[in-house]
Amino acid sequence: MEGKFTTEATPAEVHEDTENQTPAERRQTDRRHRPTPMFSRYVLFGGRRRHIRRDDEREGAFVDVHGPFVLFVVLAIVALNLMDAFFTLLFLSHGGQELNPVVQWVLDSTWHPWPFILLKTVGIGMACAFLTMAKFFRPARIGLAFVLVGYGVLLGWHLFLLQYLPT
Repeated sequence: MEGKFTTEATPAEVHEDTENQTPAERRQTDRRHRPTPMFSRYVLFGGRRRHIRRDDEREGAFVDVHGPFVLFVVLAIVALNLMDAFFTLLFLSHGGQELNPVVQWVLDSTWHPWPFILLKTVGIGMACAFLTMAKFFRPARIGLAFVLVGYGVLLGWHLFLLQYLPT
């Protein structure tokens, strides 16, 4: 047998094969060589993939555009985080004590309160970004819900303590 043997079809051959197929037949083969990665150029510079097309692919998939509900959850977490920082600084200015030794070390810095606010904002921002990108993984969805509920409870605690501040 002479000549070159290949199993790959040329683009013209692929076009001829798919030209006579119905859309359902064309969808049976996955055209992607690899799944959408967690980090791609589309994450920062305009996403393309908004939804998971097949329900059986939903768990563990990544998309580039995340939608208004996830945006609302992340913005709520960031707002609650900033309120937590405000109330923490307020209570500390009235004689309160920080129980977290790492945060206390940051609060003791000479640039107080900016390193504290920066640490809280960047930390929760990075966590929210990671959980948002992994939103189709069950632990990430649980993580976002846990952080949102946790900050909501913490805000309730701050509001409770607010009544005991001297006026």
